[in-house]
Amino acid sequence: MTNYIIGGILLAIILFLLTKYTIAKKALNNRNKELDSLKIETEEQLNQQQDYISLLSQELRTPLYGIMGLTNLIASEHPELENDRKLKSLKFSGDYLLTLINNILHVNYLDSEGITAKDTSFDLNEVTQNLVNSFSYATENSDNILHYEFDPEIDQMIEGDPAILCQILMNLLNNALRFTKNGNVYFSVNLIKSNEDSSTFSFKVNHDGYNMSKEDENSIYQEFIDVQKAKKSYLGVGLNSKILKRLADALKGEVIIQNSPNAGSEYAFVVDFKKLPNKDATKKVDTISSNETRLKALIVDDNKLNLLVADKMLSKENFDCSTIDNGFDAIELAKENHYDIILMDINMPKLNGIGTTKRIREFDPITPIIALTAVDVTQLNKQIIHAGLNDYILKPYNKNSLLEMINKHLDTSVRN
Repeated sequence: MTNYIIGGILLAIILFLLTKYTIAKKALNNRNKELDSLKIETEEQLNQQQDYISLLSQELRTPLYGIMGLTNLIASEHPELENDRKLKSLKFSGDYLLTLINNILHVNYLDSEGITAKDTSFDLNEVTQNLVNSFSYATENSDNILHYEFDPEIDQMIEGDPAILCQILMNLLNNALRFTKNGNVYFSVNLIKSNEDSSTFSFKVNHDGYNMSKEDENSIYQEFIDVQKAKKSYLGVGLNSKILKRLADALKGEVIIQNSPNAGSEYAFVVDFKKLPNKDATKKVDTISSNETRLKALIVDDNKLNLLVADKMLSKENFDCSTIDNGFDAIELAKENHYDIILMDINMPKLNGIGTTKRIREFDPITPIIALTAVDVTQLNKQIIHAGLNDYILKPYNKNSLLEMINKHLDTSVRN
């Protein structure tokens, strides 16, 4: 009898436990479904946010391209204005705004996209000198002094991504100026070592500003700093270490930061760049200008200001330019005329640059077509290749980068 009682009790306990387990499992499954649903909803919201920031970045880049382009044109057409404070202010504002836009875009894709470097030849002294000139204007109304030193042993023409390099250096200089009051900021470019194919450079920024508190020092390494405190700083929110690391990784370089509460801080960016002999680089840039026959270019962009800037750039470089503000008319012009190069804006209403290029390729598979885009190209690579575009250049671009890309594709079309 006792065994039956014990067995009954055990059976009741087992049934009770099974019931509790079933209820708990059902509740857990429901909770998992809720979490899965919440995860999907969160991911959708994040994707929408990323798309919105990318769209906003594109909308900001488009007018910025016009501003920076016109500023450079005014400077080249009126050398007497080289030291004009208003022109310097405009150039600094454009360069600084571009860096902020790039920073925002890179924050947007920190966890989902890499930053891809694009190799082009550029004059290292010219790039760093322009950067110093811009910041020199910014320090005119303060008690800070910016010093610049360029190693004379450096071969000035190198190959790499000047846009990413400038973004890194602007972040470092911004941060040095932010933590400097009534002091000095020293910026130097030095050659560390050189071999047959490449050279190793050090871009060093140090300052003797006010003593940093531990809170200030830590803020350099945090992803974001106190917004209220940033409002009081000299040049914005300072250095974002995650962005800086991503940018440095894109160039396969390294940023080294050393802080001293009594002697300011030192930031060094060390990176390898490919060598590019001066004579070869000069030949690339001068190819168009030395051509006896004027070349024909079709520029397609729905922004009138952008058309003006591109037209002005190329007209001075042995090009006769046709400009049009929509894809449908661009197709007709490409049918009726022979062009040596076509520059194609990607984001246009009614028929965008991708669709326009596809239709042109139906009757013209040869003419080089270069995409002009303010959109982050990591989203467009497959579409660009599939449409038949030969290459792309990101707005805002400078004259030398555009001419070098055109030369490259003109040479290729001639060989083919």
